[in-house]
Amino acid sequence: MTSANRAKSWSCEHCENWQAIRKKEICLSCYWAYPADYAHVAMRQVRRIDLIWQNKEVGQYEKLKSDAKKSGQAIPNFIKQLIKKALKLKNT
Repeated sequence: MTSANRAKSWSCEHCENWQAIRKKEICLSCYWAYPADYAHVAMRQVRRIDLIWQNKEVGQYEKLKSDAKKSGQAIPNFIKQLIKKALKLKNT
């Protein structure tokens, strides 16, 4: 089972809708049903993005990994900071 499948399984198993409410429309507005257009992840205000670097892009990932390590941050936090900085520059 891939990590994404396990994450979905765990998330759905622990969702209040799955456990008690059982409304189809809640599931249909969830990330796990429609990752391109969703309102929640298992009824939690969470946003997800899964990024994959492949082939020639792997070098970019390795550079990010190295830079994150040098800054003492985990890769997800490092990438969030890069995005935050890019959005600030865009809005100035």
